[in-house]
Amino acid sequence: MKGWKIAGNTLLYLFIYAAVVMLVNQILYHGISNPQLKDWITNHSGIVLIVANIIVLAVYLPLLRWQHISMSDLGFVPASNYAFLLSAGAGIWLGLFIAAFTHLPWIQATFPVLSDLVHFVAGGSLIIFVMGSLILGSLLEEWLFRGMLFHTLRQRLSVGWTVLLQALLFGAVFMNVTTGAFAALGAIVYGAIRAGSQSLWGSLLAHACSTATLYIMLQWAEHWSPGTLGMLTLVSGIGIVVHVLFLLYGKRHRGRKEQAVGYSMIS
Repeated sequence: MKGWKIAGNTLLYLFIYAAVVMLVNQILYHGISNPQLKDWITNHSGIVLIVANIIVLAVYLPLLRWQHISMSDLGFVPASNYAFLLSAGAGIWLGLFIAAFTHLPWIQATFPVLSDLVHFVAGGSLIIFVMGSLILGSLLEEWLFRGMLFHTLRQRLSVGWTVLLQALLFGAVFMNVTTGAFAALGAIVYGAIRAGSQSLWGSLLAHACSTATLYIMLQWAEHWSPGTLGMLTLVSGIGIVVHVLFLLYGKRHRGRKEQAVGYSMIS
């Protein structure tokens, strides 16, 4: 019975998110007749994220209260300075990796949808980017996938399977194999950071650092040579792996230390 409840809540959370985004997209792009306003929305597509994310969060808050799920259940608990530093570092490396990887000539020629996705997330005017992607976009994605879904799935699954499944669900939201697979890889990184830091603040910090780094790097990525892009992709990929492994190792080390303390207190 518990398994059905977990599946039901997972689908409910995703349905609310998808329904609101589709409804806002339909209204803003097809429900406005004013030509000037319509052109402005088209040139500032991030406004869809701002409006949709505010509505989704407004729906989630009373729903979580009704389900008796607290902020600490979602992962809004303090993390160590060590975890915060590693989370921020992993996020910076991830932003650099995305900027370099999606600008590789072979990637741009073979998978142009990835470049389109990156420019949608980190393009447009600065204020729209800050409000839409950096603040509300990062907050809602972490709240839903590494907060609500992580908490829900963790009741039945191991940490590893929880990280993997929340990433697959995030990728499925895009309804496109290429963009979904690429997004899922990023979600695995954020999920591992959430697990390693044992706090949603850790993955939220990593997400914000990644998005900010991506925005900054895109200002110069067009001028980088293929060799430079390849080197940055490799170095940043290694940087992500190293930071995440240190986070996960630190989690296991803390767990063993707490277990040893518990044994000493009993004996």
